[in-house]
Formats: sequence, C-alpha cells, structure tokens
Amino acid sequence: MPPSQKGAAFRKKDIAKAFFDLDITDSETSIASKTPKPRDRNRQIASRPPLDNAKSSNKVAFLTLPVEIRLRIYDLLVVSRFDRRENPSWAVGDTDQKMVLLDMGQFRQYRTMEPRILQTCRQIYDEANSILYSQNVFAICEPEHMFRLIAQIGPVNLKLVKKLDIWVPCMAEISSWIQLLNILAEKASGLRYIELAWGTNCDFPWPLQRGARERGLGDNLDFVRALGKIQGLEKLVISGYYAKNWPAYLERIGMRVRAICGHCHEEAELKEGDLNDEELENKKFIREINEKELQAFMRYQQGTEDLIP
Repeated sequence: MPPSQKGAAFRKKDIAKAFFDLDITDSETSIASKTPKPRDRNRQIASRPPLDNAKSSNKVAFLTLPVEIRLRIYDLLVVSRFDRRENPSWAVGDTDQKMVLLDMGQFRQYRTMEPRILQTCRQIYDEANSILYSQNVFAICEPEHMFRLIAQIGPVNLKLVKKLDIWVPCMAEISSWIQLLNILAEKASGLRYIELAWGTNCDFPWPLQRGARERGLGDNLDFVRALGKIQGLEKLVISGYYAKNWPAYLERIGMRVRAICGHCHEEAELKEGDLNDEELENKKFIREINEKELQAFMRYQQGTEDLIP
C-alpha cells in the first residue's frame, strides 16, 4: 500500500468527506444538527396522510419495522462488502466483506457502504452506529491513517472499534507506531481482533542483517512490548517477519496468538485426485511460494534467539 503524504494539513470536514462522505463524530452538537427539529404541531402538513389513511396504506414506516429487520438493513448498509473477485487481498477471510482501507479515499465510484443513513435521525444513529464501527475491519499501513480516523470519530466511537488489520512496512519509523499502539492500549477498549504483519526486504541477503533498516520492525523490542499492552484481545494473528520469541512472549502475557511463518498462504486441504489441472497447478505454485517464504523466514529469525521482551 502506498504511504500517505507526510505533513499534509487536514480538517475534520475534509476527512469525513473523503472517508465516509459525512460527519459522524460522537459529539452531541453534531448529532443534534442532523436530527430533525421539532415540528410545529399547530401547522398542518399536507404531505402527511391522515392516520386512518396511513393504517390502510401498504406503506410501512422504517421505524415501525421489527428491530431485527432494522438491524439487518443497517448491516447491509454500513458494513463494507464487495465482489471479492475484484481483489481477494481486500476481503475479510473467505467472505464478501471488504476491509475499510484507511489509506484509500471512499470515493463514490469505489464506495462499498452507505453510512449516511446515520444522518437520518437520532434513533437510527443510536441503532446503527455501533454496527458501523464494530463489524467493519479497519486496515492501516501507516499510523497517521489511524490518527486521522481517531480525530474524526472521537474517543467514544473508538471504543466501538473491534477489528484491525495492520501492515507494518519494512521502512517504517518506530516512534509513530509506538505512539499508535499506546493509544490503542489506553483508549481502544473494545478491540477484540488484530491481524498484524511485519514486512521486510527479502530481495537481497543484506537487508536481513540485524540493524538494517530494510529489515523492518519485526525484531524491535519496543514494538512487541507496546503490542503486549493491548488488553482484551480474543485473537491476535501475527505474520510476516518477526523475532523467534515473540509468539511465546505474547502467549505468556495472556494473548491468544496464531503465528504464521512469513507470508505463507494456506493450502487447500482437498486431495490431489479431487482437483482439476488448473487447481493442481495453482496448488503447486502456492507450495513453491510457501517454501521460499519459509526459507526467508528462517533466515530472518537466525540470531534473534537472544531477544527477550
């Protein structure tokens, strides 16, 4: 993912327009400004049908629907979904849900959710707001992406965020990542799932030497200690290139960890006799990639045995 521009000034209104095309802060004034003003009961509204006619009409007001149906509608509107064939790497697992990529603007032609329903009224906001933040998976590759989201949604909504997908590029600066992890540990109390991958440069052998910047932050003690401060996670998936003792350390402090070696891909469990020629070729290709990843991963971990958090 391309890094975002450094030092660019931003405003809440601009972020809201680029990300959700609306302002969805947790401030009372923002919601009040979007809530319809009380109507003058003495003024007759011609567009509103008499009560008897409304009862006999086939039209159903949205808020009269059972809450289960309303929640399902909210889920369809505010949870990001797409055709996973467009880019499987953007999908959440094997589902049609798409990660909310914070480094990409949610422009109309690429929009995969419609959160403007939150602007309708206070009741709909209260019912749908938690779905927006708790059911989507927010993907970041730069700390400032998350900083901007936090500035936009506010601390109350940050507590509703449950799932993060984090990619740490090999040339990343440690200070901003430590700052972000500390904020998540302190303020993102609703976090339950994190998938985190460390990148490195495997094209040449020299970046794998200890101390090389291209080696990435996968063997940085301060990084893994800050990660360990995040409490309440039900699952932590780490992948990419990291020090040998990281999984054991994270499990020892109470985290449920799934550790993947390098960027290995899962192989289909089907027997070769059940696969056609194309599927067999694809399985062979994935196996070759995994073997190369495993070799690079083992080279990366050499010499990290002495790193004890």
